[in-house]
Amino acid sequence: MPKQRTYIIGHKKPDTDTISSAIGYAKYKNKTQNEKYVPARAGELNPETQYVLKKFNVQKPNLLKSLKDKKVILVDHNEFSQSVDGIEQAKLEGVLDHHRISKPESQKPIYFHTEPVGSTSTMVAEKLLRYGELEKSLAGILLSAILSDTVVHRSPTNTKKDEEIANKLAEMLDINIEEYGREMLEKKSKIGEKTPREIVLGDFKEYEMANRSVSIGQVETVSPQQVLEKKEKILDEMNDIIKERKYDLLLLLVTDLLEEDSEAFVVGETKRFEEAFGERVEQDSAFLEGVLSRKKQVVPKIRKQFN
Repeated sequence: MPKQRTYIIGHKKPDTDTISSAIGYAKYKNKTQNEKYVPARAGELNPETQYVLKKFNVQKPNLLKSLKDKKVILVDHNEFSQSVDGIEQAKLEGVLDHHRISKPESQKPIYFHTEPVGSTSTMVAEKLLRYGELEKSLAGILLSAILSDTVVHRSPTNTKKDEEIANKLAEMLDINIEEYGREMLEKKSKIGEKTPREIVLGDFKEYEMANRSVSIGQVETVSPQQVLEKKEKILDEMNDIIKERKYDLLLLLVTDLLEEDSEAFVVGETKRFEEAFGERVEQDSAFLEGVLSRKKQVVPKIRKQFN
Protein backbone atom coordinates (compact mmCIF):
# COMPACT_ATOMS: atom_id res chain seq x y z
CA MET A 1 0.00 0.00 0.00
CA PRO A 2 1.51 3.38 -1.03
CA LYS A 3 2.34 5.81 1.74
CA GLN A 4 0.03 8.78 2.17
CA ARG A 5 1.75 12.04 1.43
CA THR A 6 2.30 14.65 4.10
CA TYR A 7 2.47 18.12 2.61
CA ILE A 8 4.82 20.69 4.10
CA ILE A 9 3.55 24.16 3.32
CA GLY A 10 3.96 27.77 4.39
CA HIS A 11 1.63 30.75 4.45
CA LYS A 12 -0.33 32.46 1.71
CA LYS A 13 1.57 35.12 -0.24
CA PRO A 14 4.73 33.03 0.13
CA ASP A 15 8.12 34.64 0.63
CA THR A 16 11.59 33.16 0.33
CA ASP A 17 11.60 31.81 3.89
CA THR A 18 8.27 30.02 3.59
CA ILE A 19 9.31 28.36 0.30
CA SER A 20 12.87 27.48 1.32
CA SER A 21 11.85 26.12 4.72
CA ALA A 22 9.16 23.93 3.12
CA ILE A 23 11.67 22.49 0.64
CA GLY A 24 14.38 22.06 3.27
CA TYR A 25 12.15 20.57 5.95
CA ALA A 26 10.66 18.07 3.48
CA LYS A 27 14.20 17.01 2.59
CA TYR A 28 15.06 16.59 6.27
CA LYS A 29 11.89 14.63 7.07
CA ASN A 30 12.40 12.31 4.10
CA LYS A 31 15.95 11.59 5.29
CA THR A 32 14.94 10.87 8.89
CA GLN A 33 11.40 9.42 8.72
CA ASN A 34 9.92 6.42 6.96
CA GLU A 35 7.14 8.50 5.40
CA LYS A 36 6.68 10.56 2.24
CA TYR A 37 6.94 14.34 2.71
CA VAL A 38 6.25 16.75 -0.14
CA PRO A 39 6.95 20.50 -0.15
CA ALA A 40 4.13 22.68 -1.44
CA ARG A 41 3.40 26.37 -1.89
CA ALA A 42 0.34 28.42 -1.06
CA GLY A 43 0.56 30.95 -3.88
CA GLU A 44 2.65 32.43 -6.66
CA LEU A 45 6.31 33.22 -6.07
CA ASN A 46 7.56 36.78 -5.67
CA PRO A 47 10.48 38.04 -7.82
CA GLU A 48 13.05 37.54 -5.06
CA THR A 49 12.08 33.90 -4.50
CA GLN A 50 12.02 33.22 -8.24
CA TYR A 51 15.54 34.64 -8.46
CA VAL A 52 16.80 32.52 -5.55
CA LEU A 53 15.39 29.24 -6.88
CA LYS A 54 16.79 29.94 -10.34
CA LYS A 55 20.22 30.92 -8.97
CA PHE A 56 20.56 27.65 -7.07
CA ASN A 57 18.74 25.51 -9.64
CA VAL A 58 15.96 24.37 -7.31
CA GLN A 59 12.52 23.49 -8.63
CA LYS A 60 9.59 25.40 -7.18
CA PRO A 61 7.11 23.34 -5.11
CA ASN A 62 3.73 22.51 -6.56
CA LEU A 63 0.81 24.83 -5.82
CA LEU A 64 -1.71 23.48 -3.31
CA LYS A 65 -5.11 25.20 -3.37
CA SER A 66 -6.84 23.24 -0.61
CA LEU A 67 -5.66 21.36 2.47
CA LYS A 68 -8.96 19.61 3.13
CA ASP A 69 -8.47 15.97 4.21
CA LYS A 70 -4.71 16.19 3.59
CA LYS A 71 -1.91 15.42 6.06
CA VAL A 72 -0.12 18.70 6.63
CA ILE A 73 2.88 20.22 8.41
CA LEU A 74 2.85 24.01 8.60
CA VAL A 75 6.08 25.99 8.31
CA ASP A 76 6.72 29.70 8.84
CA HIS A 77 3.24 30.29 10.31
CA ASN A 78 0.73 28.76 12.68
CA GLU A 79 -2.26 31.08 12.35
CA PHE A 80 -4.99 29.38 10.34
CA SER A 81 -6.01 32.76 8.85
CA GLN A 82 -2.68 32.72 6.98
CA SER A 83 -3.05 29.13 5.72
CA VAL A 84 -4.44 27.71 2.51
CA ASP A 85 -8.18 27.07 2.41
CA GLY A 86 -9.31 23.86 4.08
CA ILE A 87 -6.82 23.95 6.95
CA GLU A 88 -9.65 23.42 9.46
CA GLN A 89 -10.46 20.09 7.76
CA ALA A 90 -6.82 19.05 7.32
CA LYS A 91 -4.96 16.45 9.37
CA LEU A 92 -2.41 18.66 11.09
CA GLU A 93 0.77 16.67 11.77
CA GLY A 94 3.14 19.38 12.96
CA VAL A 95 4.32 22.99 13.00
CA LEU A 96 7.78 24.50 12.52
CA ASP A 97 7.72 28.25 12.98
CA HIS A 98 9.36 31.40 14.35
CA HIS A 99 6.25 33.48 15.07
CA ARG A 100 4.01 33.90 18.11
CA ILE A 101 1.87 30.88 18.92
CA SER A 102 -1.74 31.32 17.84
CA LYS A 103 -4.47 28.73 18.34
CA PRO A 104 -3.89 25.89 15.88
CA GLU A 105 -6.10 22.92 16.69
CA SER A 106 -5.11 19.33 15.95
CA GLN A 107 -6.92 16.00 16.11
CA LYS A 108 -4.05 14.43 18.06
CA PRO A 109 -0.81 15.42 19.83
CA ILE A 110 1.60 16.88 17.27
CA TYR A 111 5.21 17.99 16.98
CA PHE A 112 5.19 21.77 17.52
CA HIS A 113 8.55 23.53 17.30
CA THR A 114 8.84 27.31 17.47
CA GLU A 115 11.87 29.45 18.29
CA PRO A 116 12.49 33.20 18.63
CA VAL A 117 14.82 33.38 15.64
CA GLY A 118 14.74 35.54 12.54
CA SER A 119 13.91 32.84 10.01
CA THR A 120 12.31 29.40 9.91
CA SER A 121 15.09 28.42 7.52
CA THR A 122 17.59 28.91 10.35
CA MET A 123 15.82 26.11 12.22
CA VAL A 124 15.70 23.88 9.13
CA ALA A 125 19.36 24.45 8.29
CA GLU A 126 20.36 23.67 11.88
CA LYS A 127 18.54 20.32 11.67
CA LEU A 128 20.15 19.44 8.33
CA LEU A 129 23.63 20.48 9.48
CA ARG A 130 23.23 18.39 12.61
CA TYR A 131 22.15 15.45 10.45
CA GLY A 132 25.34 15.89 8.45
CA GLU A 133 24.10 16.15 4.89
CA LEU A 134 23.34 19.41 3.11
CA GLU A 135 23.81 19.76 -0.64
CA LYS A 136 24.89 23.16 -1.94
CA SER A 137 21.65 23.95 -3.76
CA LEU A 138 19.69 23.51 -0.54
CA ALA A 139 22.28 25.44 1.46
CA GLY A 140 21.90 28.25 -1.06
CA ILE A 141 18.16 28.68 -0.75
CA LEU A 142 18.26 28.37 3.05
CA LEU A 143 20.98 31.03 3.28
CA SER A 144 18.95 33.25 0.98
CA ALA A 145 15.88 32.84 3.17
CA ILE A 146 17.79 33.73 6.34
CA LEU A 147 19.24 36.86 4.74
CA SER A 148 15.86 37.84 3.34
CA ASP A 149 13.89 37.43 6.57
CA THR A 150 16.55 39.14 8.72
CA VAL A 151 17.21 41.87 6.11
CA VAL A 152 20.84 40.73 5.98
CA HIS A 153 20.99 40.62 9.81
CA ARG A 154 19.71 44.22 10.15
CA SER A 155 16.22 43.38 11.39
CA PRO A 156 15.45 43.45 15.14
CA THR A 157 14.27 39.85 14.72
CA ASN A 158 17.83 38.78 13.88
CA THR A 159 19.59 36.57 16.44
CA LYS A 160 23.06 35.20 17.05
CA LYS A 161 21.84 31.80 15.87
CA ASP A 162 20.71 33.27 12.53
CA GLU A 163 24.18 34.73 12.04
CA GLU A 164 26.00 31.54 13.05
CA ILE A 165 23.94 29.33 10.73
CA ALA A 166 24.18 31.85 7.87
CA ASN A 167 27.96 32.00 8.25
CA LYS A 168 28.24 28.20 8.07
CA LEU A 169 26.11 28.09 4.92
CA ALA A 170 27.99 30.99 3.32
CA GLU A 171 31.31 29.26 4.02
CA MET A 172 30.04 26.08 2.35
CA LEU A 173 29.05 28.11 -0.71
CA ASP A 174 32.00 30.53 -0.72
CA ILE A 175 29.54 33.44 -0.70
CA ASN A 176 30.18 36.90 0.74
CA ILE A 177 27.11 37.60 2.88
CA GLU A 178 27.11 41.39 2.50
CA GLU A 179 27.60 41.30 -1.28
CA TYR A 180 24.98 38.62 -1.84
CA GLY A 181 22.69 40.32 0.66
CA ARG A 182 22.80 43.58 -1.32
CA GLU A 183 22.10 41.62 -4.49
CA MET A 184 19.01 40.10 -2.87
CA LEU A 185 17.77 43.44 -1.51
CA GLU A 186 17.83 44.83 -5.04
CA LYS A 187 15.71 41.92 -6.27
CA LYS A 188 13.30 42.36 -3.35
CA SER A 189 13.02 46.08 -4.13
CA LYS A 190 11.79 45.76 -7.71
CA ILE A 191 8.29 47.20 -7.95
CA GLY A 192 8.39 47.02 -11.75
CA GLU A 193 4.99 47.07 -13.39
CA LYS A 194 3.03 46.03 -10.30
CA THR A 195 -0.42 47.52 -9.98
CA PRO A 196 -1.35 49.34 -6.75
CA ARG A 197 -3.40 46.29 -5.68
CA GLU A 198 -0.45 43.98 -6.32
CA ILE A 199 1.76 46.27 -4.23
CA VAL A 200 -0.68 46.08 -1.30
CA LEU A 201 -1.26 42.34 -1.51
CA GLY A 202 2.25 41.22 -2.47
CA ASP A 203 3.55 40.52 1.06
CA PHE A 204 0.33 40.44 3.02
CA LYS A 205 -0.74 38.81 6.27
CA GLU A 206 -4.12 38.56 7.97
CA TYR A 207 -4.57 38.45 11.74
CA GLU A 208 -7.48 37.75 14.05
CA MET A 209 -7.27 40.01 17.09
CA ALA A 210 -10.01 39.57 19.69
CA ASN A 211 -12.56 38.72 16.98
CA ARG A 212 -11.44 41.69 14.90
CA SER A 213 -9.80 41.37 11.51
CA VAL A 214 -6.51 43.16 10.86
CA SER A 215 -4.28 42.91 7.81
CA ILE A 216 -0.79 44.24 7.30
CA GLY A 217 1.06 44.39 3.99
CA GLN A 218 4.71 45.30 3.62
CA VAL A 219 6.92 46.51 0.79
CA GLU A 220 10.64 46.25 1.58
CA THR A 221 12.68 48.37 -0.82
CA VAL A 222 15.87 50.34 -1.31
CA SER A 223 13.83 52.79 -3.43
CA PRO A 224 10.75 53.74 -1.36
CA GLN A 225 9.99 56.70 -3.60
CA GLN A 226 8.76 54.23 -6.25
CA VAL A 227 5.94 53.32 -3.88
CA LEU A 228 5.36 56.68 -2.22
CA GLU A 229 4.74 58.39 -5.54
CA LYS A 230 1.82 55.98 -6.08
CA LYS A 231 0.35 56.72 -2.64
CA GLU A 232 -3.01 58.08 -3.82
CA LYS A 233 -3.77 55.10 -6.06
CA ILE A 234 -2.54 52.65 -3.42
CA LEU A 235 -4.85 54.19 -0.82
CA ASP A 236 -7.77 53.91 -3.25
CA GLU A 237 -7.05 50.19 -3.54
CA MET A 238 -6.69 49.83 0.22
CA ASN A 239 -10.11 51.43 0.72
CA ASP A 240 -11.59 48.98 -1.80
CA ILE A 241 -9.88 46.00 -0.14
CA ILE A 242 -11.00 46.89 3.39
CA LYS A 243 -14.62 47.07 2.18
CA GLU A 244 -14.42 43.87 0.14
CA ARG A 245 -12.83 41.81 2.91
CA LYS A 246 -14.44 43.58 5.89
CA TYR A 247 -11.18 44.28 7.71
CA ASP A 248 -11.27 46.54 10.76
CA LEU A 249 -7.78 47.87 10.08
CA LEU A 250 -5.52 47.65 7.03
CA LEU A 251 -1.89 48.80 6.97
CA LEU A 252 0.77 48.92 4.29
CA LEU A 253 4.33 49.36 5.55
CA VAL A 254 6.66 50.93 3.00
CA THR A 255 10.01 49.97 4.50
CA ASP A 256 13.22 51.71 3.47
CA LEU A 257 15.88 49.02 3.82
CA LEU A 258 18.76 51.51 3.68
CA GLU A 259 17.42 54.10 6.13
CA GLU A 260 15.76 51.37 8.28
CA ASP A 261 12.47 53.27 8.66
CA SER A 262 8.90 52.76 7.42
CA GLU A 263 6.05 54.87 6.15
CA ALA A 264 2.72 53.30 7.13
CA PHE A 265 -0.38 53.77 4.98
CA VAL A 266 -3.38 53.37 7.30
CA VAL A 267 -7.02 52.62 6.45
CA GLY A 268 -9.83 51.73 8.86
CA GLU A 269 -9.63 52.23 12.62
CA THR A 270 -6.80 54.78 12.50
CA LYS A 271 -7.29 55.68 16.16
CA ARG A 272 -6.05 52.21 17.16
CA PHE A 273 -2.92 52.77 15.10
CA GLU A 274 -2.30 56.21 16.60
CA GLU A 275 -2.64 54.88 20.13
CA ALA A 276 -0.35 51.96 19.35
CA PHE A 277 2.51 54.07 17.99
CA GLY A 278 1.95 57.50 19.49
CA GLU A 279 1.99 58.96 15.97
CA ARG A 280 -0.71 60.97 14.24
CA VAL A 281 -2.09 59.68 10.97
CA GLU A 282 -2.07 62.57 8.52
CA GLN A 283 -3.31 62.17 4.95
CA ASP A 284 -3.75 58.45 5.68
CA SER A 285 -0.12 57.78 6.58
CA ALA A 286 2.41 58.05 9.40
CA PHE A 287 6.20 57.83 9.62
CA LEU A 288 7.60 55.07 11.85
CA GLU A 289 11.21 55.75 12.73
CA GLY A 290 13.42 52.68 13.13
CA VAL A 291 10.65 50.24 12.16
CA LEU A 292 11.76 47.34 9.95
CA SER A 293 9.94 44.29 11.31
CA ARG A 294 6.20 43.72 10.92
CA LYS A 295 6.39 40.71 13.24
CA LYS A 296 8.34 42.26 16.10
CA GLN A 297 7.70 46.00 15.89
CA VAL A 298 4.19 46.35 14.47
CA VAL A 299 1.95 43.35 15.12
CA PRO A 300 2.45 43.25 18.94
CA LYS A 301 1.57 46.94 19.32
CA ILE A 302 -1.53 46.65 17.15
CA ARG A 303 -2.62 43.45 18.88
CA LYS A 304 -2.36 45.18 22.26
CA GLN A 305 -4.87 47.82 21.12
CA PHE A 306 -7.45 45.21 20.11
CA ASN A 307 -7.01 42.81 23.04
